[in-house]
Amino acid sequence: MSKQQKVTPYQERVYTALQMIPEGRVTTYAAMSKALNSSPRAVGGALRVNPFCPEVPCHRCIASTGFVGGYKGDWEKAPSGQNQNSKLQLLKDEGVVFDDNGFLTSITNVYLAINTARTTSTSLLRPTITMPPKKFLKPKPKGKVKPPEPETENDFLEAADEFEQAAGKWRAGDAAKAVRFFNRAIDAYNEGLKRHPHSFDLAYNKANLQYTISEDERIVSRFGNRIALLEETLMSHRFAISLNPTNTDILFNAAQVLTSLAEAGLEASPQATAKHDARPLLEEAVEIFTKCLENQQQEYSQMQAEIAKIQASGEYQEVWEGERQQPAETQEEDTETDSGSSEAPGDWATVEEPLTPESILETCTAQLSALTTLLGLYNSATDLPNIEKKAQDGIDTATNKIPTLIDLIDKSPAPKAIDEPKAGPTLSIGSTSEEATTTPKDDAILASASFQASVAEVQYRSGRTTSTEYAETVEQIFSDMVQNAGQRSSPDLASTNVQSAYADALMDLASALADGTQYIPSAPTFSTDIDTQWTALTQTQNLLTKLSATPYTSILSASRLADVFIARGDTDLFRFRISLFENAKPAWAKSGSTLVTNAGVFYRGGRSYAEKAGATGVRSTADAKAVVAEILKTVASGSEMSRETWKGRSAEVPKVLDQMVEEGIVGRENADGLLNWI
Repeated sequence: MSKQQKVTPYQERVYTALQMIPEGRVTTYAAMSKALNSSPRAVGGALRVNPFCPEVPCHRCIASTGFVGGYKGDWEKAPSGQNQNSKLQLLKDEGVVFDDNGFLTSITNVYLAINTARTTSTSLLRPTITMPPKKFLKPKPKGKVKPPEPETENDFLEAADEFEQAAGKWRAGDAAKAVRFFNRAIDAYNEGLKRHPHSFDLAYNKANLQYTISEDERIVSRFGNRIALLEETLMSHRFAISLNPTNTDILFNAAQVLTSLAEAGLEASPQATAKHDARPLLEEAVEIFTKCLENQQQEYSQMQAEIAKIQASGEYQEVWEGERQQPAETQEEDTETDSGSSEAPGDWATVEEPLTPESILETCTAQLSALTTLLGLYNSATDLPNIEKKAQDGIDTATNKIPTLIDLIDKSPAPKAIDEPKAGPTLSIGSTSEEATTTPKDDAILASASFQASVAEVQYRSGRTTSTEYAETVEQIFSDMVQNAGQRSSPDLASTNVQSAYADALMDLASALADGTQYIPSAPTFSTDIDTQWTALTQTQNLLTKLSATPYTSILSASRLADVFIARGDTDLFRFRISLFENAKPAWAKSGSTLVTNAGVFYRGGRSYAEKAGATGVRSTADAKAVVAEILKTVASGSEMSRETWKGRSAEVPKVLDQMVEEGIVGRENADGLLNWI
């Protein structure tokens, strides 16, 4: 993925020295490093990420043996990797000739008189160099003097970036103020696109900002309806794609927006309508993710082939590994201004980072996550061909692509961590502890397990397996992962996510059984089915109880904890439904009143955490479910309760109840009676 990278002072020295080499001459990595009091590897590392080709002529630097070496031609949109042909052609055009084996034919072309004294000017790069617009990382504001009105594309990018930075500082502490700055940033992008309608970078940044806003629960409610914002965000992504149809970043982001839009619709609308609307969105998202995955695999294969070719030549292999294998002292030289000069003005450029197995894994995870949701929207009785086709793509990713990529990662040396520049101060009312994270490997393994569980559900719904076989498959998928998670000395986000996903899969199992055609007391398999359900739901509650207590509460956000408590309420209300069946075991029936009471307590706990997270939609859902639990408790106990008890809280109940019936938490036979109570 491309990102914005600041040109370090060391890189400026390298690029300035390169500009001293006249046309028709070349120098060597060794000569450059001597002039800069550095190392050849450090020079190679700087040239490898040169964003100013060919104005900064890195093609004029060759191996000390006279071999041409590699060349990365981002400026001509070449694939990532080394492109010797481009380098040879550029030098040939300048009158520098190499033989058929890639060696310099005349020593007179070598230029060694590099005088680094010229690097003392305040602007080290020649003013004629035009840097590409930035995308992700932003420079610090250069002062408090009111800037002139923006005119150029970069002016508008700079103005919008400053508004985004200001919004970020107020994001946690003052949402209203953050929203004002976010709106100013969007206005700056819109005005810039009016003046520069073909600017991909303006279109990209605007779309990216809108998606960031749509995913922030504290902020998005102040922009109105989240679904409407996501629809607008999708339009912005489609516009950016029209300007650069082959850009993997914008395609990937668009697929993420499609997935989020589908999921938001499933949460907000009646189930039948939501499924109908969500299917085409998720189908398009899966198609885009699959396309991105194919492109990334092809690019990575080309890159590896080019690297192998360079390594086989035996000539200056280390230049292309300079960044990864750079000595510690050289790395320090490259980043020597991280702590002291982070506020200084710098030059910015879009740098295409090398594609890694980790970034491909992220695409695998996104594809499988979208597929997992999509499979649940198909009707196994009528859509089996579609299901099988979609499932096959996911199975290939889960069983072939992901294990291969993980094997590559495990066999590769771990890169040395380099301290990042410290961010500026922000106003925050949240915890000061560092946010927990997971690795792409963790996420991919979990996405693979969840996808395989969804395939097992499809097989059961299509009549290919029994409820017992379905339950055994889910247990086999997660058993090793859950066991490993439980053996960790201290819980982390990865182990927490494993247990949460297992609980989701068990809940899906119970819902699938409740939706079966034979789920009636007179059916011969009914006793087995409800026994399987009770076991799965009890295990679900045990997992969720663990996640809702310390130390997991220090790992999970308030939003995640709201989901955990709501799921606990769903689990006990589901068990309460089973306890009312004639076939229920005596112990189940005896626990009914406790289960329905606990469900209400858990829903109210979820409501409290949703309030803390600023998730108004989740809070409304939790409150509506609490009303359902209160009514069921009243009916089951035969007690009297005035309808005034839930007056003003019932608006969301019909929609939420429809979803609870769809998931099997509440029986269809009880839904009408519940609505009559309101």
